[in-house]
Amino acid sequence: MIGKIIENTIIYFRQFVQTVPLYLEGYAFLKKHKPWRSMNNYGWTARALLLVSILLGIFLFKDALLAAKDVISQPSFFGAGISSFFSGLSFEKMDWALHGTKKYLVLIVLELFTFHFIQRTLEIQVGRKPEYTFKAFMEAEKRMIKASIVAYILETITRIIANIFIGLFGLEYLLEKPVGLIIQFYFLGFIIIDNYYELFGFSLKESRKKMIKVGGIATAIGFITYFLMYIPLIGVVIATMLGAVTATLAMQRYAPLEPSEELV
Repeated sequence: MIGKIIENTIIYFRQFVQTVPLYLEGYAFLKKHKPWRSMNNYGWTARALLLVSILLGIFLFKDALLAAKDVISQPSFFGAGISSFFSGLSFEKMDWALHGTKKYLVLIVLELFTFHFIQRTLEIQVGRKPEYTFKAFMEAEKRMIKASIVAYILETITRIIANIFIGLFGLEYLLEKPVGLIIQFYFLGFIIIDNYYELFGFSLKESRKKMIKVGGIATAIGFITYFLMYIPLIGVVIATMLGAVTATLAMQRYAPLEPSEELV
């Protein structure tokens, strides 16, 4: 049992380390192929969601500024060493605005971007024909809502179990917040990668089972997405677009489907 946990931890760590640098490739991919151009196929829907995403970005950036202000306003901040800074910048402050349901609400609103950019990446990378219809988007939106509810419930349960386990060893102060953030990163990445599995015809239940094998990829995607969302104004859009592209590149490279599965 312990041996299996250690083995999976090593696998997840390796996946995480491999996936984070892929964001550079994801950025190069966006710059070269400009996949947002074909979003005109969705007409007013894409423009309306872009406006909503900018408003979301304003609120998230405001919360990030308030968190930073709490740290900078401390008398010990100026002239303090980097260790003192990070001591003041607690994991609780890093939680900012994305704790609980808020991060899932962001992804539900921006599902069109996730849906579109994963499709375009697959089209460019492997020639998989995308479906740009409004009906297809609405089906993806319904799936995103269901997946978000499942992710929120599982995240809550996982955090409770983790906190109990950490409490048994008296390590609440040291581990509770960082472990809570890692759990959030995983489920944030889970939501994005579920879009990938959905496009290959997998049910949400099947997607959850497969996700266990790509936990490191999901955590890496969630980790970068979480913090990109605080870029002023357009951070949530950048986080979603870049997360969708990078997740697709990572899944194609490090967790490819069997040929029979790709034909679904």
